[in-house]
Amino acid sequence: MRTGPHTVTVPRGHRIGDWNVDRPLASGAFTTVYAAHRTHGAPRTAALKFWPTATPTPRRPHLLHSLIRREVELLHHLRSPRLIRLYDTLTAHDPRHPHLHGATALILERARSCLHTAPPPADPAATLTQICEGLAHLHEAGWIHGDLKPANILVMADGTVRLADFNTAARLEGTHAYAPPFTNRDHTPPEQLWPEMDERGTPVQPSVDIWAFGVLAHTLLAGTHPLPGTTTAARCDAAIRYARATQRLKLSTALPPTWQKIIRDCLARTPTDRPDARTLLHRIRHAPH
Repeated sequence: MRTGPHTVTVPRGHRIGDWNVDRPLASGAFTTVYAAHRTHGAPRTAALKFWPTATPTPRRPHLLHSLIRREVELLHHLRSPRLIRLYDTLTAHDPRHPHLHGATALILERARSCLHTAPPPADPAATLTQICEGLAHLHEAGWIHGDLKPANILVMADGTVRLADFNTAARLEGTHAYAPPFTNRDHTPPEQLWPEMDERGTPVQPSVDIWAFGVLAHTLLAGTHPLPGTTTAARCDAAIRYARATQRLKLSTALPPTWQKIIRDCLARTPTDRPDARTLLHRIRHAPH
């Protein structure tokens, strides 16, 4: 999420339900998250994720509702210490602020920060284990995250992490799910960089999350993206060349041998050659720290 100009502007002190809006925390392509508090009930603090009343693409009026529905459905049905918790869903009723009137707000568990703004974890292997625990829970419940990246991993007050931002998550229908095409290209596998689409979205498999995990693991453990290039476009070109076997994958020599193998397997050219999340979690738990 970006922390610049806000996608949804909510004035400080605005009240929705029994929550009072405080400062903005972050903004994404569609939403803005604000810190909030209330004087009664538990919890007293939360993060309010505000969705706008319309999208920048008015010809797709159902897109916004679809994205909201995905996140609410997943968080309503799944409970895990590795997934951010949804407390409630509210609708703003405030004719004084037309841009907010009818806006949806998700009342979410408050985190300390997200992984891309937090200090580097003291134990990156433990952090990666917790991320993989979240992925395993999602996949076994029949869901794909679809946009795993540091900005969508929240760091809690006790230092543990939670997966968050499930508006692009997709429920499996057999071997595939259908997701909207809103992902971070730096964490997207080569087979999904220019995907086919139909009215349901882009067909994806759990292996997209495994690739993203491999990129994330290399970044946390070695401090660099596993593919060469100083820009996202350059790294995407490198990913395509790698997928076509015209470029080798050169991982950081600073990685321990066990993690070299784990990350190389996550970044396998062929999606079916990547490990499933449960197998990956078992390997990570037994990897030397």
